[in-house]
Amino acid sequence: MLELFAPPLPTFVAGGEMTYRPGQCHPDRRDIGVFDLLIVMSGRLCLGEQAQPYEVAAGQFLFLYPAGRHYPTRPCTEDTRFYWFHFLAPGGWQHIDGGAERKNGRVKRRHLFAEQPFSIYLPKYGDVPNIEAVGRLCEQLVRSMGETAFFAEWRRHLVFQQLLQELCADRAAEPPSHAAAVAAEAAAFLRKNYHRTIRYRDLGEALRFHPNHIARCMRMVYDCTPMEYLQKVRLEQARLLLVSSDLTVEQVAERCGFSQLAYFSRIFKRREGMSPTEFRRRFTKDGMLR
Repeated sequence: MLELFAPPLPTFVAGGEMTYRPGQCHPDRRDIGVFDLLIVMSGRLCLGEQAQPYEVAAGQFLFLYPAGRHYPTRPCTEDTRFYWFHFLAPGGWQHIDGGAERKNGRVKRRHLFAEQPFSIYLPKYGDVPNIEAVGRLCEQLVRSMGETAFFAEWRRHLVFQQLLQELCADRAAEPPSHAAAVAAEAAAFLRKNYHRTIRYRDLGEALRFHPNHIARCMRMVYDCTPMEYLQKVRLEQARLLLVSSDLTVEQVAERCGFSQLAYFSRIFKRREGMSPTEFRRRFTKDGMLR
């Protein structure tokens, strides 16, 4: 499996459509410096990367990596039509062995305006989940290569991101587990009602599960308890209000579900490394909103 680190998102470089006749084969190349995505629409491509052979049949795809050698293993025996797309991964990437466990890439943000890193997981080789949709995106992307309009380059990048989404490993994943479903429902409830006083009993009644079961599910999925998750949501909303409203700090605390100003200030400083007032002063002119 291929893991791409973002942001920034993968960058589209070039692409095209080709048809190999019987006897033709993919070129032998080494260290080309870009990813090569091959999507076969008809026929079969037989090639290898390093010491691993691949047969990419109609309706299948293969990612070839920027470093190392890829080469033909045998010529095509029938007309083989395929799309190829070159792209870069400016944020970095790695190959994950089939047996390796995918790790949660969540990273704690230090303040409101920090980027949130994430990973894009793509099977290196396999069946295209929706060949009709992928075929339309490929055709649109190749057709756009000749466009020179002002937004053409931007459109190409957007279509390429859609193409990667169609091939994303998570699209073909199994339905969410019971724990994931319960945790997601609990998270949605907490985000919707963060301004209210919420007890474990309220959460249990809303979801119709025992609170202990909900807590176990959230620990498994979000690595925190429901109350810890609720606190994160409240602080997230507090940061937004501090820089986007003229509410007093006390009013911000109340709007975000904190019943005591002193407790809010203590928790906020522990999380952000500064008081709510210092946070507002840092991210607004003279600590005031205009």
